[in-house]
Amino acid sequence: MSPQARSRGYTLIETMIVVAVIGIMAGLVATVFARRTGDQRAKAAVRSVADLMLLGRTEAIRTGTNHVLYLQQDPADAALVDGGGESVAALLIADADGDGLPDAGEYKAAVPFDGTGSLQWGSTFAAAVTTAAPNDNAAGVFPATDPDFACCTFTDPAANPSRWVVFLPDGMPRAFSTGPFAAGALGSGRGAVYVSSGTRDYAVVLAPLGGVRVHSWNRGASAWTN
Repeated sequence: MSPQARSRGYTLIETMIVVAVIGIMAGLVATVFARRTGDQRAKAAVRSVADLMLLGRTEAIRTGTNHVLYLQQDPADAALVDGGGESVAALLIADADGDGLPDAGEYKAAVPFDGTGSLQWGSTFAAAVTTAAPNDNAAGVFPATDPDFACCTFTDPAANPSRWVVFLPDGMPRAFSTGPFAAGALGSGRGAVYVSSGTRDYAVVLAPLGGVRVHSWNRGASAWTN
């Protein structure tokens, strides 16, 4: 084989190696990008839920009307939809007729349903050690133990798991039941909402007096951030 042929052969091999390395790096970059995007979606979703909580409290005080926040489903076990009939993950209503159910004309705001498949209700990593977020509802069912209530740890006045909470005109969140509507005692509205991107867990905690705080799960420390 001539020196020229050997040179061409080495160049071809080197080129193939470079192309392979570029392919591997591109795959790693795509994976990191997908994880980061999923984490950003999860963080945005949980902050949007936190915003709905704050809006519900503020508007209940301002208008003197009960404001109800639903997660996943309403008390009639119906899927959540906004005023335009679009599926949503969380829904806030101004409950004008005081029945605790979403009716036409009561829709206030919503968190859109994520159709990418990159988000899920509940906890992936904190669930492995069954660790609830700080100041979560001790009477609630942590999402790791009941997939039907993976979204949250709210309860009704009888301490049964629920997916909703009401803000009364005093601004305090309360548990409630329907048929007829009945609100629980002060402090009964405490609870948390959990969202996971598959690589990180997030939680938004609603305090008994209406304060809201967002936490993320630190996998290295195996603990929630404060």
